[in-house]
Amino acid sequence: MWRSLLCLLTLGLLAASIPAMAQTATPTPSPRVAQSAPSADRAEVGAAATLVPFGTMTAIIVWRTPEAMQDGIALAKANAPAIEVYPLVSCIAESGAKVKIVDYGAWDKHYVVSVVEGPHTGCQGAVLNVNVRR
Repeated sequence: MWRSLLCLLTLGLLAASIPAMAQTATPTPSPRVAQSAPSADRAEVGAAATLVPFGTMTAIIVWRTPEAMQDGIALAKANAPAIEVYPLVSCIAESGAKVKIVDYGAWDKHYVVSVVEGPHTGCQGAVLNVNVRR
């Protein structure tokens, strides 16, 4: 029960934060295009990092895939029931969880990470860049 509440609160906070982030963020070219210069802020694949909350979040949602992350955020914005969002979530990691960068997304908006330390070790999925500190 508390996990459902935590997930709903986290999704609600995430949904509230996304529009503000979208207004202030400027898209950068994909780092995988040969003519694009890599972003100085992007963590390299294989790098160690730490999951951090933003706003009033207390935990970080690790989504199964980048597509699941997009769908989950859209569902949260639409106030969908948690039962519709759960299948999209790989795990809900605690703040400070240690991760390894597995991949990065187009326009430097998300990372695919693998949790390497803590109770959710082995959990893998997509997180927003704002939740990753190198």
